[in-house]
Amino acid sequence: MRVREAIPEDRAAWDSFVDAEGGSFSLYFDWKYVHEVEGGQFIPLLVETAPSQLVGILPIVKQNHLLYSTLDSGRGGGAQGLLLKRELTDNESSEAISRLLEYVDVHCARRCSSFKLAESPRSLDELSEEPTAALVNSGFRFRYNRATRLPCNFVLPLRRPFEETIWREWPRRHRQHISNAAKGGVVVVQDRELKHAEDFVLMANETIKRHGLRPLTRDDFKARLEVFREKTKLFVALLDGQPIVTLLCHYTPSTCYMARVGTHEKDTNYANRLCYKVAIEDACNAGFRFADFGYTDTESLAFFKERFRGTRVPVRVYDKRYSILRTIMEKAPGLVNWACLHLQQTPAH
Repeated sequence: MRVREAIPEDRAAWDSFVDAEGGSFSLYFDWKYVHEVEGGQFIPLLVETAPSQLVGILPIVKQNHLLYSTLDSGRGGGAQGLLLKRELTDNESSEAISRLLEYVDVHCARRCSSFKLAESPRSLDELSEEPTAALVNSGFRFRYNRATRLPCNFVLPLRRPFEETIWREWPRRHRQHISNAAKGGVVVVQDRELKHAEDFVLMANETIKRHGLRPLTRDDFKARLEVFREKTKLFVALLDGQPIVTLLCHYTPSTCYMARVGTHEKDTNYANRLCYKVAIEDACNAGFRFADFGYTDTESLAFFKERFRGTRVPVRVYDKRYSILRTIMEKAPGLVNWACLHLQQTPAH
């Protein structure tokens, strides 16, 4: 087996491998152009047993900072960062992983503080919560929480007709809330021309900020919409003609990925659930096999998604530290922000 960095001419073979092996939307080669807008260096690694015989891929994003760099996989419209050919034996899989990680250590890890890697099953028949031995043996620490079963994805198998299968299996109260939102005048439309793109950018960032995360730039959102225009739908919930919820969906041949939801207010009076329902029904009617609710890392978010009766799919997260000093530099801004927030919340005596 040999490892090399893919070039633009490998794009077709790379994407065909993703589709053939049931890979997630986050693995498509064109994420390169989104990550570059964000200032990241996209490093698409592939492992071959012979020329044109692709057996594995590992896309990595390197973020360069003043005093350190970081490596990350599993970004985009999903959490799957490593994809191997299904027919590989256990020994062959371990060898492919070892070769990929050896290449990263030698060619990509200079000045790096850490390497974060995500791994999730590609099938609902592969729901193991056990770490992959080849990753642990390569110096990665396993970060999955067995008590909370987080992080995870929720994946809903789709069957037709929607009303008689999926809809009827949702909790009665959940269905009532969705129906009441529609009766209250909320209408969900599919924005094919992306007329509400600016609304989506604004609302998605407002939602991101409410979760205490760093907002994305307008250029980032624009790149996502333009690069994946043919694999994207934007659903918009309107009340009295005004957008109150936006939901961005990405698609592989088998799966609808509900990638980003945006709202002005936390409480949408269940319009967000109606938006999800319309997107799921649309995917079901279009012949997709699954709806993926995306990366889930908090119990509150998991509680919300469980209402749609998807299967909980474990996301196995790993990290590897290259330098203690650089890791401290990487963590310092987050620790400062936490301390400031803690001081603001502490009552004066």
